[in-house]
Amino acid sequence: MIAVKILTGLVPASRRRVAAALGLALAVALKRVGRFEAAEVYTWRGAPDAACMGEKINIELNRRLDAGAVDAVAEEFHKKWDGVTLTLTGRLGRAKLSVDIDIYTNERVPVRAAITGEGVDVLAEPRGHVKDEVIESFYELFDFEREKMKALVEKLTAEMSRVELEVEMYTGRKTRPLWRLAARMYALRDYSFAPEDATPLWYRLWTVQMARDLYKLLPSELKTHNARKAVRVVAPELLKHLRQFYDVELHKDSLRLIPHSTKSHRDAVAELRRILTEAVRVR
Repeated sequence: MIAVKILTGLVPASRRRVAAALGLALAVALKRVGRFEAAEVYTWRGAPDAACMGEKINIELNRRLDAGAVDAVAEEFHKKWDGVTLTLTGRLGRAKLSVDIDIYTNERVPVRAAITGEGVDVLAEPRGHVKDEVIESFYELFDFEREKMKALVEKLTAEMSRVELEVEMYTGRKTRPLWRLAARMYALRDYSFAPEDATPLWYRLWTVQMARDLYKLLPSELKTHNARKAVRVVAPELLKHLRQFYDVELHKDSLRLIPHSTKSHRDAVAELRRILTEAVRVR
């Protein structure tokens, strides 16, 4: 799975529009990196498995994300649907896949539907195979088609940098590039967000967002308010360690990470857990 979380501070209507833009940007990136058929798009209530209970809508998905497609998806949420699912079928390198991209009306929908343990705004799920190996997550594809996955993340973040949206925040109406509105993005092995099984791909305001994940690595007896502050302080120092395990790119105050493999991600988690535990105990 690829899971995307949006920054706080947007009014609900704008949050839904940003979710639509991010879900469609991912679909565009998949089509540009792989060979995928045009998407089928359905609305639904309750949970994505009930997509057949909703309505089929017509979305023209081009090689570039356009405002018309974003508005068409966002408009469906005014009809009280809980989400919109785009389904693409095709290939990503050697992987033959069907990909469902679920765009939620708000981040709590997948939690209420018992899909994820944490709120997310967009969740993309592949189903397919590479030869005889069954594929059920984008996380696994970093081992089977690492270069294609790298290209996918690069195309997605490029699209996020290209597209600008006018959004209403609680501080006023503003125009923002899409990359400034996506808080965090992960490739998940399952739905749990356990650190070893959730490799980060993107952090906006990275020292703040990354610190949230780093704090999870501490033993429970060390999780205190002071420890949380300590993690925020040491987070920038850990960047040099991340380069051993990921392709790292800083973009202003955002950070893009592409793991060398799933093993390298798990090794990074183990190393960061060790460093943080020692650092917090010393403090």
